[in-house]
Amino acid sequence: MIFTSAHPLRLLTVLFPALILSVLAVSCDAVDGERDLPISDREKLARFENPDFVKANPDYYEACQLTLWKDGDLMANPETAVMFLEHRNVIRNQFSQDLPEVREHFSMPWEPGNLILGADIRHMEDVRDGFFRPFNQLGVGLEPDSIAFLDQLEGSEHFFFLAYFDILMNVQEMAKTYRQLPEVLFSDPNHFATWGGTPFPVYPGYIDGKWYYLFYKTTYVTERTSLFTVEPSGLQGYSAELVESFVAGEQPSSSTRDLIRQIRDDFRERVYDQASVKRVKEIRLNLPE
Repeated sequence: MIFTSAHPLRLLTVLFPALILSVLAVSCDAVDGERDLPISDREKLARFENPDFVKANPDYYEACQLTLWKDGDLMANPETAVMFLEHRNVIRNQFSQDLPEVREHFSMPWEPGNLILGADIRHMEDVRDGFFRPFNQLGVGLEPDSIAFLDQLEGSEHFFFLAYFDILMNVQEMAKTYRQLPEVLFSDPNHFATWGGTPFPVYPGYIDGKWYYLFYKTTYVTERTSLFTVEPSGLQGYSAELVESFVAGEQPSSSTRDLIRQIRDDFRERVYDQASVKRVKEIRLNLPE
């Protein structure tokens, strides 16, 4: 009733800037994430189908990596990735003010999209030409986007090169595919690029039907350790609970110590030991001459 006596042009002058600001807010949210306006699961699934978007958005990329860790498949399942995205969002939203390390992102213990390959010296010129011909035996979509010479062991008849992939995939599983080629004598993720003496900042875990996330605040040493669990919370989606947080020198409860041990052992069994420096050295030393 208030607007019935207003002049149409005057009313348009008042409403038009507000309309523009509203449209801009929605547009920015579509690019920058879910911080202002929630989006549906369908929209999130669609985003995970867009690799360029996932690579450009750390939260989505992390959820993709968590999915590869959980399933061990070559490619990430978008539905599982949406679950991990929501898990991590609720932890950040609830605890990042008091425990800023929860903003850290999970990553696999190797350089994404990199694969170290070893081959007979007679193939070296193929790599220097930029194409390893035995790759023709692979299926469509499995070939690397580029390759580069890496190293040759002194006195050895073998050399090593790097294969680079643009697709979002599990490098460890891709390595298994390349080991099937008779000309490939060695194939492993490029974990050297991420090797370090401190723990990874985020460890996921699934124990007795519950999802856990272990966070470390580190510089040169571990300063604080925090363990969270995430569970469904009705129509609200998910809720996160702090199991325990302790600083260096403090002793956590025995139940927390047991959970942390299980999480780290499972992570090590899934990916860490399979990409250890010791394993790589042993394989390289045992290559046939």
